Amino acid sequence: MPKDFRPKAAQHMFQFIRSHALLSAAFALALAATLFFLGRFVVSTAVWSNPELREQPVAGWMTPRYVTKSWRVSPEVVAAALSLEMDGTGRRITLEEIAASQGRSLEDLIQTLETALRDARSVTDG
Repeated sequence: MPKDFRPKAAQHMFQFIRSHALLSAAFALALAATLFFLGRFVVSTAVWSNPELREQPVAGWMTPRYVTKSWRVSPEVVAAALSLEMDGTGRRITLEEIAASQGRSLEDLIQTLETALRDARSVTDG
């Protein structure tokens, strides 16, 4: 292998990047987006594979999405129990905030949700 192989290769690479700046920028952006979503996937998989997070007791700090993932039920089950419309905005609102906005006590809301979760689990388990 010649001594000047690496510097020449690096020179060719930088020359290519300079001559194809738009293509290089698009590639860098695509690579960054891929790494971002790969990171999210890995973290999500690691977190939700933890058995301690499954079927946690429902609490006021939880979001409907958290309850859905913890109890492994469809979002429609949780939305129906909480009298929420699935508008797709993805706003992170806690069960406490939902109870306050509906003029209900948190305990009543949690009880209604837990009943719906048990019913949904009995349908999928049975």
